[in-house]
Amino acid sequence: MKVLLLGATGAVGRSCLDVLMEAEDVSAVLAGRDEARLREVAAAAHGDISTARLDLIDGAAVTGCDIVINCAGPSHQLSASVAGTAIEAGVPYVDPGGDQALLNSLIATSPAVPVVLQAGVQPGLSGLLLRELARDLTDQALTVWCGGLQKLTPASVLEYLASLRDRSSHPGAELRGGRIQRVQHADRSMPPAPYFPDSVTVHPHLDAETLSAAAYLGIENVVWMNVFDGAHTTRAMQALALDGTSGADLSAVLAAARLDMFGRRTYFAIVGVAGKRTVAFSCPDSYRVTGATTAYAARLVAGMPAGVLPFWRVDEPRRVLDFVTGVVPEAAVTYADDAVPPLIEEGAL
Repeated sequence: MKVLLLGATGAVGRSCLDVLMEAEDVSAVLAGRDEARLREVAAAAHGDISTARLDLIDGAAVTGCDIVINCAGPSHQLSASVAGTAIEAGVPYVDPGGDQALLNSLIATSPAVPVVLQAGVQPGLSGLLLRELARDLTDQALTVWCGGLQKLTPASVLEYLASLRDRSSHPGAELRGGRIQRVQHADRSMPPAPYFPDSVTVHPHLDAETLSAAAYLGIENVVWMNVFDGAHTTRAMQALALDGTSGADLSAVLAAARLDMFGRRTYFAIVGVAGKRTVAFSCPDSYRVTGATTAYAARLVAGMPAGVLPFWRVDEPRRVLDFVTGVVPEAAVTYADDAVPPLIEEGAL
């Protein structure tokens, strides 16, 4: 299998490459505009890896590859053009990003190749956790907390800001009786104490993936809480969101994130509760998990029928989670019907 990988110099792309190259039957072409950096990445990895300097929408480089993986970000600016190029060349396509608008537009075109979008953590693994949590419990209300303390990149900040402007998502809302309703501040559910430290804040947010998964599963009551840990970062991000300018300066947010992280370990968790059932996923680095889930999707996509699917629908949740926890250091998942899984350590100096 010959893979064309875009964005290999980023945290997600490097993790994806590491997982891909664990298979002996895979070769990779790392493509982008900075070939010197690509050669550094290739030299640090192992396996049959080459590099190519090209523009993100260069169709000539796509021809001859079995799969195109796009880890270049921000996704809302780049994924549509790269996906279009791969589809036009007749090559299966995988992307950890892609918003609902892109998903809908590609479905409408009925591509002649398989395409997997949103093969990351949120959306992606988050939808799989909803499926696992709701297994045999369609009459239960679901409450999920997702987030933590992670390093920020310019692309990740831009992706978050874009998600706030996504018309298919609903900040400050929950699904109640099958209807989208606003959540009052007093009704916001804090996460169970064992999973997140007291320093976090929660923000209800119904995104398109949660709504789609709820409809698919027949669930009428879902509360999804995005969890933020870091007061400086939260304030800086809110100021940036209110600014609303297209050329926003990200330096204040990135500086605030570094301040919040000083002397602490990064962590990320998705914890869901439905009745007495709890499903909890945790890891130190969500970027590495996104790289692993993207590589997992790449292993499947060539054997899939033509069409477009979000990642949360491509395979059974436990099979994906077993793979991720097997290849990502310190990633763990627990399933419990009436017990409290182990404490997620906050981290210290």
